[in-house]
Amino acid sequence: MKLRNKLVLTLCLLLVCVVLISGCSAEKSPYDVNDAQNYNVSVKFDANGGLFTTNTSVITDSFNISGMQTNNAGQVEIPLLAPNDSQRGKEGFNAYNAGYFLAGWYAERVESTDAQGNKVYTYSDKWDFSTDKLKVHSGGSYSSSTPVLTLYAAWVPMFEIEFYCVDSGEYLDTMSFDPGTVDSISVPAWNMETGAIDMNDFPARNGYTYNGVYLDQEGTQEVTSDTIIHSGKVDYETGTCSDKTMKLYVDWLEGEWFHIYTAEQFVKNAKLSGNYVIHEDLDFEGVIWPTTLIHGAFSGTIQGNGHSFRNIEAAQNNNSKTVSGLFGQIKQSAQITDLTIENATFTIKKGARVSGASFGLLAGQIDEGLNLSTLKIVSSTLQIDSNCAFLSDDYSIGLITGGGSEAGVDASGITCVASGEEPESVKITMDGNAIRVEKVSE
Repeated sequence: MKLRNKLVLTLCLLLVCVVLISGCSAEKSPYDVNDAQNYNVSVKFDANGGLFTTNTSVITDSFNISGMQTNNAGQVEIPLLAPNDSQRGKEGFNAYNAGYFLAGWYAERVESTDAQGNKVYTYSDKWDFSTDKLKVHSGGSYSSSTPVLTLYAAWVPMFEIEFYCVDSGEYLDTMSFDPGTVDSISVPAWNMETGAIDMNDFPARNGYTYNGVYLDQEGTQEVTSDTIIHSGKVDYETGTCSDKTMKLYVDWLEGEWFHIYTAEQFVKNAKLSGNYVIHEDLDFEGVIWPTTLIHGAFSGTIQGNGHSFRNIEAAQNNNSKTVSGLFGQIKQSAQITDLTIENATFTIKKGARVSGASFGLLAGQIDEGLNLSTLKIVSSTLQIDSNCAFLSDDYSIGLITGGGSEAGVDASGITCVASGEEPESVKITMDGNAIRVEKVSE
């Protein structure tokens, strides 16, 4: 058996831990029992405002030093176990104090009063359980009820980070953490797999997307690193801390934004009010174009950055919807810029309700006043199934849109054809970009 293991075994055999004082008979306290068995050298652990998991504020270790080896000075050297040491049992005796973390155990505690009249402590002589030893004279007279050493828990307030809006100074949230185990937080980052932003340790803000963080409310000290190290410091020599609260100022983009690298990301995050920054050409072959866009009113943003959406297939086959295209409606507040739609096909399918409907390859309706001149549509097709029922003239179908403005989009890259079982039975005529359909008599 190694010497260290022997020392640990000897220590465990010669140590008794007293955790409960009350509840014992007045005739024979645990200390009386310990003294009777020569466990009369004791060390007290004072939770100092906290509690142990035993729901007591003090635990006491007592030792029987009879027969222990002495050093040249005639002293017994006893290694101590920290209260939470696993050698005491599965969980040991963990100390806790809500809102604080344990800086360590200290042999000296000095009490003073701060400017507000609150009691404060500073500490010295921090105990190192890996190297320090309790030294007592082998022939000394001791009582287990009178500790030869008291070690005090030094509690330091949890560090805090307060989050504010950089533009308005509005308070957002506070996070607390133990600086004994954590010294930094992660800055929000775009997730390349999902296209959304991971807020990491930052609070979210409903209706907004993170856009940057600053160390000052004026927005002059931008954080460019992936992590932020808390500015506070723990002085382990004195068991105290400084600058426990740090303030961060967050910049936001209005709306929910996504950074898109694949067609799958775009579809997964498709929302009528969503905002998208496109980083690659997106190929939608085998990817279903979002139904929510086909029938809904899009009011968000697509920043194409010169990229393209290719091989889109979409269809109108829902008789409860009478306004549809790749987008059902594009609202005046929407922005679609620097994007090319290539080889897109929108089909008005068999059985689709045409009466009273408004259909177009790009949108069923586009609000007046919208400018989409940097949106290009090339090599694309609007298909009309030959078995649609055109029983009246109260419909609007166009290459770009069925109703409203064409928003400056060039329709020369779009063709309109009949499809389905009997395409020859349908005659399509054009009036500018507007389309009229009639059945051909047999």
